[in-house]
Amino acid sequence: MKSILLMITFFTRIPVTYNYEYNEEDFIRGIKFLPLIGLIVGAIMYIPVFLQNVIHGPIIALLTWVIYIGITGGLHIDGLADTFDGLFSNRDKKKILEIMRDSRIGTFGVLGILLLIIWNLVFTSYIDLGFIILVPVVGRSAAILSASISQYAREGQGMGKAFVENCGTSEAVLAVISSYLLGILFFKLQVLIVLTITYLVVLISTENIKQKIGGMTGDTIGFIIEFSQGIFIFVLYFSNVLMS
Repeated sequence: MKSILLMITFFTRIPVTYNYEYNEEDFIRGIKFLPLIGLIVGAIMYIPVFLQNVIHGPIIALLTWVIYIGITGGLHIDGLADTFDGLFSNRDKKKILEIMRDSRIGTFGVLGILLLIIWNLVFTSYIDLGFIILVPVVGRSAAILSASISQYAREGQGMGKAFVENCGTSEAVLAVISSYLLGILFFKLQVLIVLTITYLVVLISTENIKQKIGGMTGDTIGFIIEFSQGIFIFVLYFSNVLMS
Protein backbone atom coordinates (compact mmCIF):
# COMPACT_ATOMS: atom_id res chain seq x y z
CA MET A 1 0.00 0.00 0.00
CA LYS A 2 2.89 2.36 0.78
CA SER A 3 4.26 1.85 -2.71
CA ILE A 4 0.92 2.61 -4.36
CA LEU A 5 0.49 5.78 -2.31
CA LEU A 6 4.04 6.82 -3.19
CA MET A 7 3.34 6.32 -6.89
CA ILE A 8 0.16 8.39 -6.63
CA THR A 9 1.88 11.25 -4.80
CA PHE A 10 4.89 11.23 -7.15
CA PHE A 11 3.18 10.79 -10.51
CA THR A 12 -0.08 12.66 -9.89
CA ARG A 13 -1.53 15.65 -8.05
CA ILE A 14 -4.34 13.56 -6.59
CA PRO A 15 -4.67 14.76 -2.97
CA VAL A 16 -3.78 11.63 -0.99
CA THR A 17 -1.86 11.59 2.26
CA TYR A 18 1.52 9.87 2.31
CA ASN A 19 2.54 9.72 5.96
CA TYR A 20 5.80 7.87 5.42
CA GLU A 21 9.39 8.94 4.90
CA TYR A 22 10.52 8.49 1.31
CA ASN A 23 12.22 5.16 0.75
CA GLU A 24 13.73 4.22 -2.61
CA GLU A 25 12.82 0.57 -2.05
CA ASP A 26 9.15 1.55 -1.82
CA PHE A 27 9.55 3.53 -5.04
CA ILE A 28 11.12 0.55 -6.80
CA ARG A 29 8.39 -1.79 -5.57
CA GLY A 30 5.82 0.71 -6.75
CA ILE A 31 6.99 0.68 -10.37
CA LYS A 32 4.85 -2.35 -11.20
CA PHE A 33 1.79 -0.41 -10.06
CA LEU A 34 2.30 2.36 -12.60
CA PRO A 35 -0.35 0.99 -15.04
CA LEU A 36 -2.79 1.04 -12.10
CA ILE A 37 -1.96 4.71 -11.57
CA GLY A 38 -2.68 5.20 -15.26
CA LEU A 39 -6.06 3.52 -14.82
CA ILE A 40 -6.90 5.87 -11.94
CA VAL A 41 -5.92 8.87 -14.06
CA GLY A 42 -7.94 7.52 -16.99
CA ALA A 43 -11.01 6.97 -14.83
CA ILE A 44 -10.92 10.60 -13.68
CA MET A 45 -10.34 11.80 -17.26
CA TYR A 46 -13.42 9.84 -18.28
CA ILE A 47 -15.79 11.88 -16.08
CA PRO A 48 -16.64 14.48 -18.82
CA VAL A 49 -17.56 11.62 -21.19
CA PHE A 50 -20.76 11.15 -19.18
CA LEU A 51 -21.84 14.48 -20.67
CA GLN A 52 -21.29 13.45 -24.30
CA ASN A 53 -25.03 13.43 -25.00
CA VAL A 54 -25.21 17.03 -23.83
CA ILE A 55 -21.88 18.56 -24.88
CA HIS A 56 -20.20 18.34 -28.28
CA GLY A 57 -17.27 15.94 -28.76
CA PRO A 58 -14.49 18.55 -29.15
CA ILE A 59 -15.51 20.15 -25.85
CA ILE A 60 -15.42 16.75 -24.15
CA ALA A 61 -11.96 16.18 -25.64
CA LEU A 62 -10.76 19.53 -24.30
CA LEU A 63 -12.13 18.84 -20.82
CA THR A 64 -10.51 15.39 -20.63
CA TRP A 65 -7.05 16.77 -21.45
CA VAL A 66 -7.46 19.74 -19.11
CA ILE A 67 -8.23 17.22 -16.37
CA TYR A 68 -5.21 15.15 -17.42
CA ILE A 69 -2.88 18.13 -17.12
CA GLY A 70 -4.42 19.00 -13.76
CA ILE A 71 -3.99 15.46 -12.42
CA THR A 72 -0.42 14.98 -13.62
CA GLY A 73 0.71 18.56 -13.05
CA GLY A 74 2.26 18.56 -16.51
CA LEU A 75 5.08 16.37 -15.16
CA HIS A 76 5.49 14.26 -18.28
CA ILE A 77 4.80 17.15 -20.64
CA ASP A 78 7.78 18.92 -19.07
CA GLY A 79 9.87 15.85 -19.89
CA LEU A 80 8.61 15.90 -23.47
CA ALA A 81 9.59 19.57 -23.84
CA ASP A 82 13.08 18.97 -22.43
CA THR A 83 13.51 15.96 -24.73
CA PHE A 84 12.47 17.99 -27.78
CA ASP A 85 14.93 20.73 -26.86
CA GLY A 86 17.77 18.26 -26.40
CA LEU A 87 17.24 15.82 -29.27
CA PHE A 88 16.49 18.46 -31.88
CA SER A 89 19.55 20.52 -30.97
CA ASN A 90 21.73 18.26 -33.16
CA ARG A 91 24.51 18.32 -30.56
CA ASP A 92 26.61 15.56 -29.06
CA LYS A 93 25.47 13.42 -26.13
CA LYS A 94 27.02 15.60 -23.44
CA LYS A 95 25.46 18.80 -24.78
CA ILE A 96 22.07 17.16 -25.33
CA LEU A 97 21.97 16.05 -21.69
CA GLU A 98 22.99 19.55 -20.56
CA ILE A 99 20.20 21.12 -22.62
CA MET A 100 17.65 18.66 -21.25
CA ARG A 101 18.66 19.50 -17.69
CA ASP A 102 18.31 23.26 -18.28
CA SER A 103 15.18 24.53 -16.53
CA ARG A 104 14.54 27.02 -19.33
CA ILE A 105 12.36 25.90 -22.22
CA GLY A 106 13.58 26.38 -25.79
CA THR A 107 11.90 26.77 -29.16
CA PHE A 108 11.67 23.04 -29.85
CA GLY A 109 10.22 22.44 -26.39
CA VAL A 110 7.46 24.99 -27.03
CA LEU A 111 6.75 23.50 -30.44
CA GLY A 112 6.64 20.03 -28.90
CA ILE A 113 4.06 21.06 -26.31
CA LEU A 114 1.92 22.84 -28.91
CA LEU A 115 2.04 19.84 -31.22
CA LEU A 116 1.14 17.50 -28.37
CA ILE A 117 -1.86 19.57 -27.29
CA ILE A 118 -3.20 20.01 -30.81
CA TRP A 119 -2.58 16.35 -31.62
CA ASN A 120 -4.41 15.08 -28.53
CA LEU A 121 -7.37 17.42 -28.96
CA VAL A 122 -7.88 16.64 -32.65
CA PHE A 123 -7.58 12.86 -32.51
CA THR A 124 -9.53 12.54 -29.26
CA SER A 125 -12.40 14.37 -30.94
CA TYR A 126 -12.68 11.57 -33.53
CA ILE A 127 -12.28 8.38 -31.49
CA ASP A 128 -14.63 6.44 -29.27
CA LEU A 129 -14.35 8.43 -26.04
CA GLY A 130 -14.51 5.23 -24.03
CA PHE A 131 -10.85 4.68 -24.89
CA ILE A 132 -9.93 7.67 -22.73
CA ILE A 133 -9.73 5.30 -19.77
CA LEU A 134 -7.05 3.24 -21.49
CA VAL A 135 -4.87 6.10 -22.77
CA PRO A 136 -2.93 6.82 -19.51
CA VAL A 137 -2.53 3.08 -18.92
CA VAL A 138 -0.82 2.78 -22.29
CA GLY A 139 1.45 5.74 -21.55
CA ARG A 140 2.69 4.33 -18.25
CA SER A 141 3.02 0.78 -19.57
CA ALA A 142 5.06 2.17 -22.46
CA ALA A 143 7.34 3.96 -19.97
CA ILE A 144 8.10 0.67 -18.23
CA LEU A 145 8.61 -1.09 -21.57
CA SER A 146 11.02 1.60 -22.74
CA ALA A 147 13.00 1.62 -19.50
CA SER A 148 13.23 -2.19 -19.51
CA ILE A 149 15.42 -2.16 -22.63
CA SER A 150 17.55 0.79 -21.54
CA GLN A 151 20.17 1.94 -19.13
CA TYR A 152 20.34 5.28 -17.35
CA ALA A 153 22.06 7.83 -19.59
CA ARG A 154 23.30 10.20 -16.88
CA GLU A 155 25.89 9.84 -14.15
CA GLY A 156 24.80 10.09 -10.54
CA GLN A 157 21.62 9.27 -8.67
CA GLY A 158 18.04 10.35 -9.14
CA MET A 159 14.44 9.21 -9.52
CA GLY A 160 15.03 8.65 -13.20
CA LYS A 161 17.95 6.34 -12.44
CA ALA A 162 15.91 4.35 -9.91
CA PHE A 163 13.10 3.97 -12.42
CA VAL A 164 15.17 3.03 -15.47
CA GLU A 165 17.49 0.63 -13.68
CA ASN A 166 14.67 -1.22 -11.93
CA CYS A 167 12.40 -1.81 -14.90
CA GLY A 168 13.22 -5.29 -16.14
CA THR A 169 11.61 -7.87 -18.37
CA SER A 170 9.12 -9.01 -15.72
CA GLU A 171 7.93 -5.44 -15.05
CA ALA A 172 7.57 -4.78 -18.78
CA VAL A 173 5.66 -8.01 -19.44
CA LEU A 174 3.32 -7.33 -16.52
CA ALA A 175 2.67 -3.76 -17.70
CA VAL A 176 2.02 -4.71 -21.32
CA ILE A 177 -0.18 -7.67 -20.42
CA SER A 178 -2.15 -5.45 -18.03
CA SER A 179 -2.94 -3.04 -20.86
CA TYR A 180 -3.93 -5.93 -23.15
CA LEU A 181 -6.23 -7.41 -20.50
CA LEU A 182 -7.88 -4.05 -19.87
CA GLY A 183 -8.29 -3.62 -23.62
CA ILE A 184 -10.00 -7.00 -23.93
CA LEU A 185 -12.13 -6.37 -20.83
CA PHE A 186 -13.48 -2.98 -21.87
CA PHE A 187 -13.12 -2.89 -25.65
CA LYS A 188 -13.08 -4.92 -28.85
CA LEU A 189 -10.24 -7.25 -29.82
CA GLN A 190 -9.34 -4.61 -32.40
CA VAL A 191 -7.59 -2.66 -29.63
CA LEU A 192 -4.99 -5.41 -29.29
CA ILE A 193 -3.66 -4.57 -32.75
CA VAL A 194 -3.61 -0.87 -31.87
CA LEU A 195 -1.71 -1.59 -28.66
CA THR A 196 0.80 -3.80 -30.44
CA ILE A 197 1.54 -1.14 -33.07
CA THR A 198 1.88 1.48 -30.33
CA TYR A 199 4.40 -0.58 -28.37
CA LEU A 200 6.40 -1.36 -31.51
CA VAL A 201 6.68 2.37 -32.22
CA VAL A 202 7.77 2.90 -28.60
CA LEU A 203 10.51 0.29 -28.96
CA ILE A 204 11.78 1.90 -32.18
CA SER A 205 11.69 5.37 -30.61
CA THR A 206 13.53 4.15 -27.53
CA GLU A 207 16.31 2.69 -29.65
CA ASN A 208 16.59 6.00 -31.51
CA ILE A 209 16.93 7.92 -28.24
CA LYS A 210 19.51 5.43 -26.97
CA GLN A 211 21.60 5.97 -30.07
CA LYS A 212 21.66 9.70 -29.39
CA ILE A 213 22.31 9.82 -25.64
CA GLY A 214 23.28 6.26 -24.69
CA GLY A 215 20.17 5.43 -22.69
CA MET A 216 17.12 6.98 -21.08
CA THR A 217 16.58 9.70 -18.47
CA GLY A 218 13.61 10.89 -16.44
CA ASP A 219 12.89 13.43 -19.17
CA THR A 220 12.90 10.90 -22.00
CA ILE A 221 10.65 8.57 -19.96
CA GLY A 222 8.22 11.50 -19.65
CA PHE A 223 8.49 11.96 -23.40
CA ILE A 224 7.71 8.28 -23.98
CA ILE A 225 4.59 8.53 -21.82
CA GLU A 226 3.18 11.47 -23.77
CA PHE A 227 4.42 10.20 -27.14
CA SER A 228 2.94 6.71 -26.71
CA GLN A 229 -0.44 8.13 -25.70
CA GLY A 230 -0.44 10.23 -28.85
CA ILE A 231 0.53 7.27 -31.01
CA PHE A 232 -2.20 5.15 -29.41
CA ILE A 233 -5.01 7.56 -30.25
CA PHE A 234 -3.49 8.16 -33.71
CA VAL A 235 -3.44 4.46 -34.59
CA LEU A 236 -6.86 4.00 -32.99
CA TYR A 237 -8.33 6.72 -35.20
CA PHE A 238 -6.93 5.26 -38.40
CA SER A 239 -7.92 1.72 -37.47
CA ASN A 240 -11.50 2.95 -37.13
CA VAL A 241 -11.28 4.76 -40.46
CA LEU A 242 -9.99 1.67 -42.24
CA MET A 243 -12.65 -0.57 -40.72
CA SER A 244 -15.57 1.78 -41.32
